Amino acid sequence: MGARLAAEADVSAIILAGGRSSRMGEDKASIVLHGTTLLQRVVSAAAGAASQIVLVRAPGQALPAVTAPCPVVTVADAVAGEGPLFGMATGLAAATGERCLVLGVDMPFLQPALLRLLAGRLRDVRAESGGRWVVPIAERRPQPLCSAIARDALPVLRAHLDAGDRAPMSVAADLGLARLDEAAWRAADPSGQSFMDVDTPGALDAARQHQPERPAHGV
Repeated sequence: MGARLAAEADVSAIILAGGRSSRMGEDKASIVLHGTTLLQRVVSAAAGAASQIVLVRAPGQALPAVTAPCPVVTVADAVAGEGPLFGMATGLAAATGERCLVLGVDMPFLQPALLRLLAGRLRDVRAESGGRWVVPIAERRPQPLCSAIARDALPVLRAHLDAGDRAPMSVAADLGLARLDEAAWRAADPSGQSFMDVDTPGALDAARQHQPERPAHGV
């Protein structure tokens, strides 16, 4: 199948745009890369896999305007600076899809084929083992901000937050985490450019020099 496929109705994409951007020194969502804001770049990629997009912002944060071929909902964290696990919970509470992609706003080269792969793998894992979270492994590290999670994982996230947990991977065991290894995701993103994040000025300079590869086919 081609790279441009219809998004599935039960998939939402949660984009975490409310981080402190302390390492970058400016709001990452509004940074322009190759003529487009980072937020719009992630929205455009997400729209290739999801039928709803949820933007999670910090309290009082103004996000740049975006366009998408599907509904876009903007919600604010109740408390600023609580980290990505808190933002994931905020997004899950607003999502309508049973399967949700969790995406960082600082990942400008996300490949829709990879996002569809994640959503499809979550569907399979749920049927096979009841697992509720699929996380790719890139450069030997889990990538929770490019993952797929079940909407009904929300009570688990809230329980961990109430217990003081803030690291996304703290919920892994309780959600029956399934890892997506490199051999599996390379078919959708041969160079791994989806996992290039822009969280420092140096990383932004590198991204401006990067020439995105054409989307992978066959996923």
